[in-house]
Amino acid sequence: MFHPETYTHTRNYGCRLRQYVWQGTDMLTLENEKLRVTVALGKGADIVEFLHKPTDTEFLWHSFNELKNVHHISTTPPPNGSFLDAYAGGWQELFPTYGGPAKYSGAAIGTHGEACLYPWECRVVEDTPEKVEVLLSLRTIRTPFLLEKTVRLQAGDPTLYLHQKVTNLGGTRQAFMWGHHPAFGFPFLDGSVRLRLTGTPSVLVPASTIAHHCPFDRETAGKWPTLPGKDGKPVDMSRAYDPSEHLYMEYAISDLEEGQYELVSERLGLGMRMRWDRTVFPHLWIWGLYCGIDTYPWYGRAYVMGVEPWSTMPSDYATAQQNGGLLHLEPGASMETDVSAEAFLCPEA
Repeated sequence: MFHPETYTHTRNYGCRLRQYVWQGTDMLTLENEKLRVTVALGKGADIVEFLHKPTDTEFLWHSFNELKNVHHISTTPPPNGSFLDAYAGGWQELFPTYGGPAKYSGAAIGTHGEACLYPWECRVVEDTPEKVEVLLSLRTIRTPFLLEKTVRLQAGDPTLYLHQKVTNLGGTRQAFMWGHHPAFGFPFLDGSVRLRLTGTPSVLVPASTIAHHCPFDRETAGKWPTLPGKDGKPVDMSRAYDPSEHLYMEYAISDLEEGQYELVSERLGLGMRMRWDRTVFPHLWIWGLYCGIDTYPWYGRAYVMGVEPWSTMPSDYATAQQNGGLLHLEPGASMETDVSAEAFLCPEA
């Protein structure tokens, strides 16, 4: 008698898993009828593919620097850490610091922390046509933490589910920053993309982000979605800009009414809805790089928009520490939270 379940270990239907090596990096792909999600196990457990299968649309940015085995020889050790040399786009988890380099209890931490650079372990929890679920884990090296992340897809559901847990393995109370760094790009991203938020949260363009090709010439604060730019000209903060405009902007959004945003392409009638616990991630950091930076490593060729839930503002560890804005865990204690990302069709866009 034929029993289909005996073939589920290599099935190509329903929910499925694949582990393989690509360009020297251990990879994991989770797939169902709606989504294909690929995780770079060998490099930070970055999510490097979030593909909506019915429309064959990739949401995430794929950099001109392709994903490679990060243990390579560089021309000289980068003083700010290896993040930018190893950055290939996609969606990173930032921990236990983010932003620029930091001093953490005597340890030097480079740009965007530790978690997005190291290989993660992977254990399969469930592998059936109805659901695939894996547990990813990492013990950080320069700080005393255990990170665990359950990644799940369910049959017929266009949603990626993440359950995250961080544990303090040290003998003293530890402070940390925690964030997600999803970067969106072509073919999803263009000038028709809009960021949808509930209410009128606070918006801040920090002085540290003012640069050439920025539509602001000073630190600027206001309410979503419009701020006064150079010469008082209104700037719509809720939209992506066309690469031909050569703009660059970064800004913080706080006082969110809910832990959710929708990033919608009016051209495609397609969007991503991200949800999270705003008690853990009360801020959004927006990174709008519309071919507007001419220096390393972008050189005018990066067309990308990041919409990033963060635990702490500002994005400077030392300042956040002084301001009392960091997360904390006592010895042996853990913190857990959930994040999800859903692809959806929106013909009304």
